[in-house]
Amino acid sequence: MIRPFGTGQGAVDVAVVAVPLLVLLAAAFYLRGQHLRYGRLYGRPGRASLAALAAGLALAAYAVWPLPAAVDGLCSPGAGQGPADRYGPVLAFALFLPVGWLARDRFRRGPVVTLLLGSGLALAADAVRGTGLLGVYPCAYAEASPLFVALGAAGTAAGWLLARFLLPLWPWGDTRGWPGAVPDRVAPDLTRRTLGTLLDLGLWWYGAGTLTAAMTAVGVIGSDPDGHVRTAVLLGTAAVFGVFVPQVRRDRCTPGRAAVRLALTEPARPAPASRPRVLARTALLTAPVALLTAFGHPWIALAVVVVHASSALVRPDRVGLADLLCGTRVRTRAITDGSLPSRLVRYSEPREPAAARI
Repeated sequence: MIRPFGTGQGAVDVAVVAVPLLVLLAAAFYLRGQHLRYGRLYGRPGRASLAALAAGLALAAYAVWPLPAAVDGLCSPGAGQGPADRYGPVLAFALFLPVGWLARDRFRRGPVVTLLLGSGLALAADAVRGTGLLGVYPCAYAEASPLFVALGAAGTAAGWLLARFLLPLWPWGDTRGWPGAVPDRVAPDLTRRTLGTLLDLGLWWYGAGTLTAAMTAVGVIGSDPDGHVRTAVLLGTAAVFGVFVPQVRRDRCTPGRAAVRLALTEPARPAPASRPRVLARTALLTAPVALLTAFGHPWIALAVVVVHASSALVRPDRVGLADLLCGTRVRTRAITDGSLPSRLVRYSEPREPAAARI
């Protein structure tokens, strides 16, 4: 196996920030795919789609937890024991219950496919745990056992059976968990905007951390005990994500908000917002949040976000304060380009037989 960062502390420093970055990228691609196929996530099917995302994040955390930040003393007897190891069998069973439930309820998979999927996921998680993140760490830092794989498969089967026989007895509301595509033409709700913002913050923070750790591991930069290099990389990454990317994209959005198919538009028409307006919004909202977070004042940055969101919470059109001041509006990408979900059922008139036209 090729290890560009070796197997020492440098590789561990990269893994600690690269693993969350990969998880966030997977979440962004998943959300983008859901919106492209089905439009907006609404009702119980939308909650089932978000539950699938949460289940995937939980499985990723289970596979890599606790992701130690140092290798010193890691391989000593009893060093990696913790609550997750003591309750490992219960955790393995419980975490795979949603896999089986959602395979039946959301993705409409049969028992054989579901059992194969759950067994494969359990085996992959056990391999990651038992090999110290596929050899990045010098030894396994979490307990791995064939029992965990068997319990994961059993949890998957139990979840599928519960969804199969319990949901038909559900007395309240819609029992259908799989989505039906709808045009994405209404104003995006606050949950969707929050997901995009959280993706942006996570991609920015862990992307800058991965870049810094990788450059340190290969010797491009030296050790940074004072954090000056990391701060500089954070600011440079924020400039790329928050200033450059929105200026060149047609939807005028940062990567995280683009993943949930949002767009910044003009206030009176569904056209992409002008670049000066987007730059003004960046200077008023994105830049202060990035600067405050990079220099170690995240609570003040959160206060800035709360002030911006306070307007969206009380206004019927859900317009934030920065958007009011800068003359921009947050709409869906489908409003600006007229696109429809790929799974939308389209009606076409039946063709008239040739004999009837004569």
